[in-house]
Amino acid sequence: MKLDNLYSLRRDFVVIGLTGRTGSGCTKVANHLTYSYTKFKKQDGLRPLSDFDPRDLFYRKYKILNEFMEFKGNWIPFEKIMYKNVIVFYLFNKEGGNLKFLRKILEKYFVEKLGEDNSDIVSNVFKDIVNLHLEYKELIDDIKSLGEVKDIKSKDDLSKLNEIFFKSDFKHFCHKLFMALEKYGFFRRTLFLHYLACNIRQTGHPLKEKGEGIKHVYTIAEVINRLIKARKANNNGMPTRIVIDSLRNSLEIMFFKERYSAFYMLATKDVIGNSKRRIQKRLEHIIDDEIEREKVANKLLELDEVEYKTGDFSKGLFSSPDVENCIQKSDYHILNLKKEDIKTFFDLHLNEKFKERNFITREEQLLKLMALIAQPGLLTPSSPERCMQIAHTAKLNSGCISRNVGAAISDEDFYIRSVGWNDVAKGHTPCNLRNINDIINPKSKQELEESNHYSPFEKGNHSQNASFKYKGEYPENFPTALTDYFKDSYSKNKDDLNGKNCSFCFKTVHNHYEGEANQVHTRSLHAEENAMLQITKLGGQGIKNGILFTTASPCELCAKKAYQLGIRTIYFIDPYPGISSDQILKGGTETPTMIPFAGAIGNVYHKLYDSFMAYKDEVSMTLDIKQKNKFGIQFKSLLKSLKKSDKEIEEFLESKNQFSDEDVIELIKNGLLKSEQKKE
Repeated sequence: MKLDNLYSLRRDFVVIGLTGRTGSGCTKVANHLTYSYTKFKKQDGLRPLSDFDPRDLFYRKYKILNEFMEFKGNWIPFEKIMYKNVIVFYLFNKEGGNLKFLRKILEKYFVEKLGEDNSDIVSNVFKDIVNLHLEYKELIDDIKSLGEVKDIKSKDDLSKLNEIFFKSDFKHFCHKLFMALEKYGFFRRTLFLHYLACNIRQTGHPLKEKGEGIKHVYTIAEVINRLIKARKANNNGMPTRIVIDSLRNSLEIMFFKERYSAFYMLATKDVIGNSKRRIQKRLEHIIDDEIEREKVANKLLELDEVEYKTGDFSKGLFSSPDVENCIQKSDYHILNLKKEDIKTFFDLHLNEKFKERNFITREEQLLKLMALIAQPGLLTPSSPERCMQIAHTAKLNSGCISRNVGAAISDEDFYIRSVGWNDVAKGHTPCNLRNINDIINPKSKQELEESNHYSPFEKGNHSQNASFKYKGEYPENFPTALTDYFKDSYSKNKDDLNGKNCSFCFKTVHNHYEGEANQVHTRSLHAEENAMLQITKLGGQGIKNGILFTTASPCELCAKKAYQLGIRTIYFIDPYPGISSDQILKGGTETPTMIPFAGAIGNVYHKLYDSFMAYKDEVSMTLDIKQKNKFGIQFKSLLKSLKKSDKEIEEFLESKNQFSDEDVIELIKNGLLKSEQKKE
């Protein structure tokens, strides 16, 4: 109670964003966070203390966590902002009373495939929407009357925004609207929202697809930001805790990270392949036919694959969902496991002996996160968290301009043996420090020839027999190919770089002209490869039965090396595309265990585990404990430093075991009296 002000910022305002693949449990986690602690405790994922061995350290951690969260006020429920509700809010805010517009948008996007004839379906669903429009006319008029939501600042307008969005009327309206859409196809409804969100992020308008670069990419995020401010301003002094379900665009995540120090980004993961089954279960109340449910589930998973592995960012289209990047940018990773899933999880990923040493279930992981937000440093990081944090930090050293990856290798007891990141071999210049202008427009030919930052091949001095063709012919040299690749883009748009270095990827340019996708042309070593080579380079230390931590699971080449070195456990944040797991790691007789990472990473690692002050000082201040015998201890220490130069002091110390503060005061008084007597 005495230190409440110290923790008030952490406890009174928190924003959590959720991301994850379809069926990975985002909505379930969001719902859990809205529960009271009494309701949360009833969830089946919280194992009782009796399940654990009291002699094990994890028992102590779990007990401390439970006792802390039991204390009144340490668990504070969240309010949920559903992303799909924000899209509806934006749609009716822009075109609330325009039924013709609503019909037009349904005709174009309420489809299973763009361009299909959906006229009959639209006619039916439009009747339901007209009825809803009549039922909620006053609400829709209020939404429309708000004007540009992201510009709302006045106290009265924020109060009105809060009143509209967070009250039950709007939630009921959204629920009925989604029910009306789902009646004519759950996948149609999902794809409809997908198109609307992409358009709004691209153009700021639900119906327009083509717009100006990234000008509108934060449009929905800015609306959510204004909703958070409205709630905070009208929460009557109560803690404001918001969970956003869910974010699937990585630039929106960066928006909230830059905007709020109290923002935590959570990624949920399906680690036992239950996504399809969970989706089908969700569809039971909508679709009666089992075969039809499976068909819809398959379509949803196909859309998820598109949203997860999009290549739109490389084309300059930043409005698309990019769930893989969202997971990579997340601060806290949660495995979506119920108590009944634990055995399956351990059969797939771990040995049974690890079972009692981890916060395994979804609810246990959430409990840990909530406790550490409220009381940073209450627990220390787990061994995997500590090692993965090192790998995560290492990736910042990467000079690769495509993707930064970090890796760390430990022995079987989690003692770090090596650290690596993806980068060029030592002695070569990292890609981020090179510039196309050095090659296509050098100050002088001699300067380029003398530069050690570019290879003879890149300077155009490669062998005439080199198999480097463009449209069936050999370019004169690499500088010609590089110039042609960038064409007029560099000269026209270089000022838009605002002084930033114009690096280039050799592999991308070379593969483009060969018409290949050959990874062998990359200049960089992979992070895992670099970590493995450092062990050899610096002493040949064995890592048999060791553990590899990587911010992306190993590719086929690195997987083979890990297997050969005897690494038996691999922790990863997000799977690397390819067949390394099925082809390499799961083959043979000594199969390494692949474990999805769970826990804190990056800046949040420090926010959760770096306590505000030394815990001893906090306990002493809270309990109002005064240090006892402070003067006596210091006085004895002083006498010890003087005893060698004074025989009388040495004899005095030997006759006295300890000094109380009262002894010190008495000695000082006597000393002063004797001193005065000598003066007289």
